[in-house]
Amino acid sequence: MENDFFIFEILIVLLAGFFHGIVGFGFPMIATPLFVLFLDLKQAVLYTLFPTLVTNVVSLKKANSFSDIWQRFWLLILSVMIGSIVGTYLLVAYYSHYYKLILAGVMLLYLNKERLHLSLTRAVAEQKNMTTIIMGVLSGLVGGMANIMSPVLIMLILEFKLDKKRAIGVMSFCFIANKTLQILIFGYHGSFNMENSALIMLFVFISLIGFWIGNKIHERIDEKLYTAILNKILWVISFYLIYSTFYM
Repeated sequence: MENDFFIFEILIVLLAGFFHGIVGFGFPMIATPLFVLFLDLKQAVLYTLFPTLVTNVVSLKKANSFSDIWQRFWLLILSVMIGSIVGTYLLVAYYSHYYKLILAGVMLLYLNKERLHLSLTRAVAEQKNMTTIIMGVLSGLVGGMANIMSPVLIMLILEFKLDKKRAIGVMSFCFIANKTLQILIFGYHGSFNMENSALIMLFVFISLIGFWIGNKIHERIDEKLYTAILNKILWVISFYLIYSTFYM
């Protein structure tokens, strides 16, 4: 059984890295819910911290500048960091089985973002800084507790009217800030040991292989079809997480 789980874990990390390489973000959005199928959320987050951090560093440096993004979006990044500290502390120090509902909720928000027609256009136009702070803290909080912050973050970044390269760079910087703080808080609470650290480093290596493959072939495959398949998988997992929270 353990060997079966190990192979499954490797495939999850490879798939998540592959998806990240294709679209430029989303490693934890794929890896976390799949890990939660057989691990608790806290352990699933632990396993994805370093792979998410490394893949986002690669994404950011590929076409952006750390200093340039910091100078223009420091308010958003600081807000994300504040939310991340609170969310991760709640996950580590006060973990609850019901946190899976937050994960399911964020995934459903992502899957229904077009149907809901959620827009921050008016809020950004009238109170850009305040809206940035609120959405930054909220995305960091959700990212800290559920390990998926992109659905909340995308809502704000779309209003900034950035080109795809810069948008990916800003999201990558926010993910890096979020994961760095999560690693520090998990480390402070003694979550890392020799056994899981070796496994995590293997996951980093596998995620980079997946990222490299996805990045190399992203122009040769039908991105819409690939995303549609993954979305269907996320729908099933979302409802399974809700069901398992109450009935398993």
